[in-house]
Amino acid sequence: MKEPSRLKKVAEIGFFVSTLVCLVIFVPSRFVTDMKDLAYTVGISIDDDRILLPSGKIVHIIDPSEQIEPGMEYVTFRGDFSGYDPKAYAHRADLFGVWIGMLEFNDSTSFVKKIESIRKQPERFFRIHTVRQEEVEKMRLTESMIYYRFRRAILERSIDMIWIQPLENVNVQRILESIERQFGKPKPAPSPNSSPFKFQWLAFLSMVLLLSSQKPLIGILTAPLWFWNRSIAISVVSILATVLLYSHRKKYLLPMLYLILGLLTNAALWNFWYANDLDVYRGVKLSLSLLPLFVIVKSVVREWKWLKKYWLAGITVVAVAGFYYLSRSGNTAFVAYFERQFRDVLEGLFWVRPRFKEIVGYPAFALWLSFSNLKWSFVFELFTSVALVSTFNTFCHIKTPLMVSLYRSMFSIAVGYATLFVIRKVKQRAAQRL
Repeated sequence: MKEPSRLKKVAEIGFFVSTLVCLVIFVPSRFVTDMKDLAYTVGISIDDDRILLPSGKIVHIIDPSEQIEPGMEYVTFRGDFSGYDPKAYAHRADLFGVWIGMLEFNDSTSFVKKIESIRKQPERFFRIHTVRQEEVEKMRLTESMIYYRFRRAILERSIDMIWIQPLENVNVQRILESIERQFGKPKPAPSPNSSPFKFQWLAFLSMVLLLSSQKPLIGILTAPLWFWNRSIAISVVSILATVLLYSHRKKYLLPMLYLILGLLTNAALWNFWYANDLDVYRGVKLSLSLLPLFVIVKSVVREWKWLKKYWLAGITVVAVAGFYYLSRSGNTAFVAYFERQFRDVLEGLFWVRPRFKEIVGYPAFALWLSFSNLKWSFVFELFTSVALVSTFNTFCHIKTPLMVSLYRSMFSIAVGYATLFVIRKVKQRAAQRL
């Protein structure tokens, strides 16, 4: 195997040192902050337009055509505001010192983000999750499913407020008691997630050095992007890294390297806007598809002599599987009823549900390393690539507590390494008997 150049070796050492320093600072401080940000509050509907907080204060619900009025300390928006001017609402919110709540998965979400982007007091912000009676009926939600939905909102998305609307034939008090046993008593009023990390530049530098350890010229060319647009710079460098990192000499380290890449991306983006879901990682679908696409193309070119007779079936399978794969990469993807129930069971067993792509992909990683000479080993390699970018993508959800992302990823990676260990032991014993 060709030895890396001196420049690559220097970049690799720089990557190791800068990453170690960055993560030693970032991870402990993020853990402390995440524990604080798991605090939540509960709002109970008084009527169709008002929500009561534990402090006794009121969250006023603003519908399209309605305005923020004097005396409103907390508000949230509901409905389609696409035809309204966010500047007018931002001005009144700042004038009256209003706290604005962003209701998850509502038509008003993008409008609230626009308001926050132009406010003088964007820190007066919180996020809300709720379950409506219409959802209970349409999705056939049971009491247990509603509990896990609220639990997921707090644990995996650090939601600031649970809004309890009237729900028929649901023991809401029992659900709230279960939530309280796990997360403690609700706080008096909602507040946003904090973001004290001040070394985003160090995380970005580590990623640039990672690129340089594989392709020095690409690292040099992408570094200046930081001074133009940091959000785009981080996306470009991290997405390129998902492909270039794959050529690392020590293949057995790939799961840990992609986890480290995810951690660095998380650190580089950890600020108020990302921590509170007001901004999101750009290029999610590209980051999930580029490496698997590279593996497919490489495998087809290498195995074309015998694969060409399956070209029509291959294109069909790749197209259907690719569409399904990318369609499931967002929060609004369709999830069947039985799958929702199964997810809740897994969460009850494992604290946080492991990602299916990784639970399947990392044992495939073990098979790929162990049986690389098999004719169809590229299938294992493809599943491996999906697992690797899935691990990276886990850390691109900045609002998710780091402890949750680490647990979820390390669980799946451990399954992969355990599979690799077992396969190697079996092969050793089989070789000794021959």
